[in-house]
Amino acid sequence: MAAARESGSGAARSRRTKTWRPARRLGLSKLAFIGGESTGSYTQRLADLNTIPYDEFWHMLGVPLRKGGVVGDPLCSDGYLNRAALERLAVMSNRPVAQLQFALPNLRSHRLVEGDGPPVWDWPWDGRGCFLVRVCALCAQTKGTSPQAYLASDATWNVCARHGRWLDNRREAEARAIDLTALPEVVQAHRLRLQLERRLGAGGRAMFADAYALASCWWNIPALNPPVWQARRRVLGRAGRDELRVAPLLFYPEAVQLAQALAARERRRLRRTLTEEEDDSWLEQAALLVNEWRMPVAEVLDLVRIWAVQHPLLPRPRRAEPLPAD
Repeated sequence: MAAARESGSGAARSRRTKTWRPARRLGLSKLAFIGGESTGSYTQRLADLNTIPYDEFWHMLGVPLRKGGVVGDPLCSDGYLNRAALERLAVMSNRPVAQLQFALPNLRSHRLVEGDGPPVWDWPWDGRGCFLVRVCALCAQTKGTSPQAYLASDATWNVCARHGRWLDNRREAEARAIDLTALPEVVQAHRLRLQLERRLGAGGRAMFADAYALASCWWNIPALNPPVWQARRRVLGRAGRDELRVAPLLFYPEAVQLAQALAARERRRLRRTLTEEEDDSWLEQAALLVNEWRMPVAEVLDLVRIWAVQHPLLPRPRRAEPLPAD
């Protein structure tokens, strides 16, 4: 998702007149990365390490893209940089651009502010497709940093596979990370989802989003809930009473299995090698999976068929005509 920004005339005039000196490395620049951290969270830790006021730190990176743009609260939203501002951050933090982009999702190329001009940043009120999730406290402890750091997530929750914890954006003091020791299948599902998305990229993310939407529909119809969902809920004890909070956790393993099945069909469909007979066979396999979950097969497959109709079979490519003989 490109971070397209609306330019203000005042900010544009400021960028034209301001002369930028080369960025300098900060006195204390080696700050441990927290994988998946938001840009605002990382820069706040870096600014605090060097006792630089946070607003001043961002104005060292560039100027606001919009007229009247201000630095936001890293606990509530995230900021975005253009390429020039990213390069200044790389110098200040003594980190290669590639390292920053690997560790911080909102610095990746498709999320940079558009434009190749002087360094600018933007801090929109609504960061579409980005939610802040409190970092795992054990990860923060390992990195020797504050547990007030936040991850940039594509959902309102995340999983720390290293420490087996379910993370979300609840800010209440009692809403701590949920220990998944008794639910190892949730942690394993997260690892499998990451493998799927690493292998297929945007396609893998799309397939999980579709599977997650289907599973959430089944969750909202109690008659379609498999027994294992309620069993997991009981294992969570008191935390399991908060239905809105734990719903994604409870159906996560099945959503990932379904995403793998959808991805298998989608790969063959896009290669134009999926026939009608093979598609019917795929649907039969999906039915076996649903039956294994002890869900009403006919009702669940109705929703799967709706998904399949929206991803119709493609005609096979024509074979090239043979070249005429000499």
